[in-house]
Amino acid sequence: MAEFGPLTIHDNPDGWGPPMDLAPAKFQDMPYAPFSKSDRLGRAADWTSFGNRHHRDPTPEDPTSEFTIVDNKVIPRTGGYGRGRSSFRGSYRGRSGRYGDRGGDRDMNRRSNRGGRGSSRGGRSNYRSRWEDRRNIQRESSVEVGTEWVQLEELTSNALSKLSYKPVTSGETITTCGVLPYVDRTLDKITAKNPRPLRKSTTEYPRVTTTDDPVIRKIAASGEGSVFATGAILALIMAVPRSVQSWDVIVQRIGGKLFLDKRDGSMVDYVTVNETSHDAPKDEKNLTGDEVINSFQSLSKEATKINENFTQAVVSKTDVFKYPEGNPFADEVEGTPVNIAYRYRKWSLTDDITIVARCELDGAFKASAAEDEPLPISIRALNEFFDPNARQPTDWRGKLDTQRGAVLATEVKNNASKLARWTAEALLADTDRIQFGFVSRTRAAKADSHTILGAQMYRPKEFASQIALNTSNMWGILKEVIDSCYKNLEDGQKGVLLKDPNKSILRLYHVPDDAFEEDEEEDDEDEEGDDAQQGTLFM
Repeated sequence: MAEFGPLTIHDNPDGWGPPMDLAPAKFQDMPYAPFSKSDRLGRAADWTSFGNRHHRDPTPEDPTSEFTIVDNKVIPRTGGYGRGRSSFRGSYRGRSGRYGDRGGDRDMNRRSNRGGRGSSRGGRSNYRSRWEDRRNIQRESSVEVGTEWVQLEELTSNALSKLSYKPVTSGETITTCGVLPYVDRTLDKITAKNPRPLRKSTTEYPRVTTTDDPVIRKIAASGEGSVFATGAILALIMAVPRSVQSWDVIVQRIGGKLFLDKRDGSMVDYVTVNETSHDAPKDEKNLTGDEVINSFQSLSKEATKINENFTQAVVSKTDVFKYPEGNPFADEVEGTPVNIAYRYRKWSLTDDITIVARCELDGAFKASAAEDEPLPISIRALNEFFDPNARQPTDWRGKLDTQRGAVLATEVKNNASKLARWTAEALLADTDRIQFGFVSRTRAAKADSHTILGAQMYRPKEFASQIALNTSNMWGILKEVIDSCYKNLEDGQKGVLLKDPNKSILRLYHVPDDAFEEDEEEDDEDEEGDDAQQGTLFM
């Protein structure tokens, strides 16, 4: 029968655990390093040395590294689109912990682990190569800084993003002129499974800068207002913390007033594509052959033309509301002017500074009462293009009807600057709604034919909240820029606000009085040739 002897209890009067003299003799003088989960560590993780272990501990080359396993699974083809993809590349997290959602990039891990250890190393090397490519991109400035230019001030995006200000008074409409077309209600029936071809518009958009606007000249002569601009220029400045590409705005101080102008053909008139994406389009100088179609310049021209065509495709040509004052720029175009209305508004930024801006109204809904004015809206188009180097396709034709929220979330990430500008323009114009259209290429490798896959309507204030666009910060940025112009520019001087192409910095330069005048003369001489070339591109 088993017996249980008396138990010996080793009491430790100095604390928890066994006493120090209880360990066997062979462990008495052996050094050790105590460790506990509650210990404070110097750093949680060392991200700076990620990947260096493979240089320290090299592994023999796999003799089968040249062999590639090909996935022979048949990919179903979607009608009329082929292998359509977008530029969304997924999320980085996992070990790096810096981009996207938790859990890492499952697709990257799955591909990198296919061929054993050698394949895993290759996947990690590709990760570092992609990151290095992004860091080494050198963008060109929107305008060449002249030798006679003098830098007056430098504003960083980090500092601008922390500003907050509220105007003394809310916006007030001075006058509205032009022709406002009503929205075509059949647009609601368009889906990815029931698309509609995007018609090419035969009308022309006038691109008139601030100082050439006869209405603004009249308002300035009356003594009303001290800062004059267009809604597009103000929105560009307000959204500068989200800008990646370079842009410039001309500043002129005349008679104590500031006029914010644009150059002909500047980025103010163009729509960017995937500007804030991890896979931002490359400069056309770095591409060859068929790749040029997806360059930054080509995509910007394509998106700008898509927006012009979409704006006219979703409104009626005959059912319009005419304001007593007609289109002030009807004589600025040679062909048929586009049906559009302009709303001139003002804001009292301070007791001494009043901003006047020309804002655009693209369409309208009929008011409930016949005698009331229509409810104006802003109309914009997001476009999908085929990127053969994209890591994760979005495929709007397959996902837009069932996962529209996910598609829009991807666009907000890849086009944060563009969407912020559009939302700011809608807020400045005080439109009732902002309508986003989803447009895709009819053929993936062709930029001359497009299809409408759907549309979505939002209230500007609600959408601004969804994309974290703070209106107080917008006005704070604008006030800081205006104060800088008044502080550094004397009466009669000309300056340039230039967004740095490779840094999140906005600089103010003093430039000669005749700066850009030669460029404007050359643009006038080459205007006919440029129009013919663009017409060929988008035919």
